[in-house]
Amino acid sequence: MKQALPPLMLLLLLLSTGVSADEPGVPAEPARQITVRLSEYQFNPSRIELKAGEAVELTLINEGTVTHEFVSTALHELEVRVTIQGVVTETVGVAEVELAPRSRALLRFTPDKTGEYPIFCHANVPVDHAQKGMTGVLLVK
Repeated sequence: MKQALPPLMLLLLLLSTGVSADEPGVPAEPARQITVRLSEYQFNPSRIELKAGEAVELTLINEGTVTHEFVSTALHELEVRVTIQGVVTETVGVAEVELAPRSRALLRFTPDKTGEYPIFCHANVPVDHAQKGMTGVLLVK
C-alpha cells in the first residue's frame, strides 16, 4: 500500500540486519545497484552519481559501531520503496534513514530532477557526525 507522508514525517529506525534485493515485493525491473557504507565518520562512497530517469537500488549499510543517518533532500519528493528486514514500504518522500550499528536498508527510487544534493548524517552521539566529516553529495545528471 502506498503512503503519502510529508518528507519530514518519515523516519526509518532499523534495529537489525537482513535486507537483500531478492526479497518479496522488490520489483524485478532492472535498476542500477549502488552500495553506500556508513562508518565513523564517513560515507563510502561520499559522491554518488545518478542519471535522471534511471531506476536506482541504493543499499545503505551501517558498518559502524554507532547509529548513523542518511539524509538527502534528493529523496524528499520522490516515490521511494524502502525495504527493511523483508518489510517493504512505498512512500512519497523520505527525510532520513536511521540505521543502527551493523544494519542495512534498501531504497529503490528513480530520480527525476537533475542537480547536486548534499548527503549527511544528522546523528550527534558521541559527537556531531556531519562536523566530523560525514557528508557527501548525490549528483543527478
